[in-house]
Amino acid sequence: MSTGADKVVGAGAYASAWIIFIYYTLWALVMPLLDEDNALQQYFPPFEYAIRLPFFTLLFGVAGIVAVFAYASAKQKAKQTKKST
Repeated sequence: MSTGADKVVGAGAYASAWIIFIYYTLWALVMPLLDEDNALQQYFPPFEYAIRLPFFTLLFGVAGIVAVFAYASAKQKAKQTKKST
């Protein structure tokens, strides 16, 4: 059963995801089309980070997942080795 607090946290996460999606979409797809001196440009980092940020997030995320699997696999192997002796 879900409590009221769970719904509030879920709604906050959902709203945050939408805000980030809209901000990134504007940053990556709309801002390159506007002039450099447009007033909206001050609210966004340089465009090169629109490519680098997702790339490094994906890179570190995949590395983290691989590290967790490697750790779990080594731990399981050590456990099996200990059992067999």
